[in-house]
Amino acid sequence: MGTTIDITDRLFAGPRKKFQGKIYDGRRFKYYLLAFLLISLLFTQQWVGWFDPISIATNIYAISIHPYSIHLINGLFGYLSDIPLIGNLFAFIHKAIQSMLFAYHAPFFRGHGILLSAGVVIISFGLVYRRYWCRNICPMGAMLALFSDWSFFKRNVSSSCTSCGLCVEKCGMGAISGDGHGTKEGECILCMTCQKVCPENSITFCMRQPTEQKHAVDLSKRAFLVSGITSAVMAPLLKLNYTKGINKGHASLIRPPGAVDEGEFLARCIRCGECMKVCKTNGLHPTVLEAGVESLWTPKLIPRLGYCDYGCVLCTRVCPSGAIRRLDLEEKREVALGKARIDHNRCIPWVGYARLPELEKQWQDFNCGVCEEVCPVPTKAIHFNTYVDVQQREIRRPFVREDLCIGCGFCEKVCPVLGTAAIVVEGIQPQRKIRSLKEVVNKSIGFLPETIGDWRRVFGPNTYEGKEKLYEYINGGAEPYLSYSFVRVVSAEYHKDTDKKILVDIWEFGSSEDAFGVFTKDRAGADINLGNGSALFHNCLYLWNGVYFIRIEPREGDILPEDVTFVGKVLIDAMPYKKVSLPAIVNYLPEQSLVQESPKFFHQKIILDNISISDNFIEENVFHLSEKTDAVLAEYRTQADAEPLKLMLVRYPDSTIARHAFNDVVTLWRSWSAKEFEEGDILIFLDKSVRYTSCLLLDKVLCMTFFALNKDNGVTLLNFVREKCRKTP
Repeated sequence: MGTTIDITDRLFAGPRKKFQGKIYDGRRFKYYLLAFLLISLLFTQQWVGWFDPISIATNIYAISIHPYSIHLINGLFGYLSDIPLIGNLFAFIHKAIQSMLFAYHAPFFRGHGILLSAGVVIISFGLVYRRYWCRNICPMGAMLALFSDWSFFKRNVSSSCTSCGLCVEKCGMGAISGDGHGTKEGECILCMTCQKVCPENSITFCMRQPTEQKHAVDLSKRAFLVSGITSAVMAPLLKLNYTKGINKGHASLIRPPGAVDEGEFLARCIRCGECMKVCKTNGLHPTVLEAGVESLWTPKLIPRLGYCDYGCVLCTRVCPSGAIRRLDLEEKREVALGKARIDHNRCIPWVGYARLPELEKQWQDFNCGVCEEVCPVPTKAIHFNTYVDVQQREIRRPFVREDLCIGCGFCEKVCPVLGTAAIVVEGIQPQRKIRSLKEVVNKSIGFLPETIGDWRRVFGPNTYEGKEKLYEYINGGAEPYLSYSFVRVVSAEYHKDTDKKILVDIWEFGSSEDAFGVFTKDRAGADINLGNGSALFHNCLYLWNGVYFIRIEPREGDILPEDVTFVGKVLIDAMPYKKVSLPAIVNYLPEQSLVQESPKFFHQKIILDNISISDNFIEENVFHLSEKTDAVLAEYRTQADAEPLKLMLVRYPDSTIARHAFNDVVTLWRSWSAKEFEEGDILIFLDKSVRYTSCLLLDKVLCMTFFALNKDNGVTLLNFVREKCRKTP
């Protein structure tokens, strides 16, 4: 700042002579300003950054001059690069300058014009006095002046001085009295220019200074009192925040990652602009008045202009005041700056879904997955609810997983909706830590100790997170598990003695219902009362516990049922137990003649493909199964030795889809059946193998029985379901 002022003061040397001595020297003001700023700290107000020369200089150069310089340099070299023959040379020089000195892309900062104007005003003071800012305004200069009385060297003028005035003229700080003998206390910066220009060599710098040569700055006690009162009065006024008031105290500013709590942040931030200067995406900008005067020039993230890079921690490295904590990259990725919110009135897929009646007449593609594609969170914080119409056309409606969203703003930045984005990030304060991938994995690994009784872990645990990793683990069998809300699987191998080996898999899903579904898909054997559900088949054990499905299988040796049961019990005891409810669709199953271990809960057709419900293969998705449908299929044994009858219930998101599915199913079975009957609203089909299929639609629920040996059995079962649906909402 001082260098800038010294250079510009030289340019104003001529015009300054017109004002010299005609304007009041108000150097006392900087002491009163210093008192005002220090007293304000007692009222929890941090205004020092507004007058700190380091902050001002950084803001002027980094936020205003630097961007303009880049624009000018790029424009100049862009023109020179088009010159034939020598254009390539200029292009090389331009690239070298960019890599060493300037940004590749010119940044832009809101409010840069105001900061530049402030810099111009400070520089223009040079028209009045040299170093006007340093003499009269700078509170740092006032603070240093207070300590300068303890300086080792002081200006001393001998009796040989002729009062020629040359030292007075050359003193940049105006610290010398008119006769050249006196020195104003605290104003001399020991530049020794006066000693150089003195023709009589009358000026020296030594450890003692005659008392008569000390000229104290005339400071008023009344002015200090006024400064203190002004500071006390302004403190509550500057805390007024209209935006915060209308939002009922909930600020929506997105602070940089690692920012301390808002109150402490405002107290610590010195408005230096260092964090904004290093932001790779140009996403950090100074606030103006949107958060009140109190937070003026503090940094905020504006996602529409630039997002917070998932792999960047630069802003946490450069903050000099501790307003932004230093974060490691792994720690930074777990900090939530805010939460994304989707505006259904602007989001393209949601708008399309709202126009569904029109789309059914003339279909248009309203799918837009840009936000989900760019989401940097490994498990994705943006997911889709998919609507599928009767012709298998989809509308993928995005939604935000708030427990995973870190508020980086990448989705808002790339949203193709013009103007305000359809997905907007709202800041949260204090910033919260999301559940990290490492924590989740370690939690799963924590269920697999080094030893379980005599069993010793010799392999793993290995974690397979997400779709791609699951394909690495079970390439040929991944799809059925992915039809549920698969999150991860942790696998380990245990040995006992020298010849016994077992494999333990702990599968985690997005909901306990889906974990139950996988359990019903894989289980075999009888319940042994472990966790929320269990099944032991010879020496294989299957367990369901909340969002976890556990499978324990033998690998080598003579593994007894007691071995896997012991391991399963230890694992269940290590997990938090919570009684969970079965999926709602399961409650519609009649209990009479139900084969207890037979119900299978699922969502999509891939599971149904592995269950026999007809002698014919069902190639098309006539049941309109999707991730939004809940389905259960169970067996009923009405006669001890007879083939079990099967009952399938499918619950759809709305009755329209249910009606389409009912019509498609009826059309298919009519093409296969030898004969058709009706009993009220129940349709019955007799196939060529003399077995009956019954079909009933109850609002959103499609009910069907298969392989009934007589039509009364299927009809009776569907009437039981009807009664269940009436009693169960």
